[in-house]
Amino acid sequence: MSRFWNQFLAALTPGVRILLAVLAATALAAFIGQATGDFNLDGWLALTAQHFWRGQIWRLVTYVLLPAGILNFILNVFALILLGGWLERVRSRGELWIICSVSAAGAGLAAVLLPFAPLSGAGPMMFGLLAAWYFHCGHEKVSVFPFGEMTVRQLALVAAAASLLFTSISAGWQTATVMAAGGLSGWLYVWGWHKWLMSRDSRVVPSERISRLEL
Repeated sequence: MSRFWNQFLAALTPGVRILLAVLAATALAAFIGQATGDFNLDGWLALTAQHFWRGQIWRLVTYVLLPAGILNFILNVFALILLGGWLERVRSRGELWIICSVSAAGAGLAAVLLPFAPLSGAGPMMFGLLAAWYFHCGHEKVSVFPFGEMTVRQLALVAAAASLLFTSISAGWQTATVMAAGGLSGWLYVWGWHKWLMSRDSRVVPSERISRLEL
């Protein structure tokens, strides 16, 4: 068992390991607080419009640290290992953390503008990572049982649509809208960053040697 655990941890990227450790520690503390009744992390970290408009802006991001249930926690951890590990390998640890933060903040802003109950759960971050996967690897092909070969773009759209449909049925359209806002925020960040890099690469750089040849 210890050998399997060591191999599992070794396969994780450093940024994902840190995120998993933070999420696991916060989830454990939240469950202990609820079971004992000694404290309630939701009162400190969960996002509500009332707290946000009173100046507690940190809640735009800290709500993702709280699990919205055991199943929600397990699904988000699974998505973080797959999508977060991929993003850190092909891009960077910094971009992984930025996309997670931007997606969380974008979904948080949508939540405070809607009639919404206290928001918690890392779902918006996972939608942001899914959007980044869609953007960077959209034309790559993967084999998915039992559907056969699909492009990453098709798979990401199917996964997002199924998740939003399930969320809408189980938690309401407001929650689905907030999750979609997280994905849209992540996609806009990746798209904007890509456009900025392309504009830098295409900028004409004056050359002293060419200037002498023209003379």
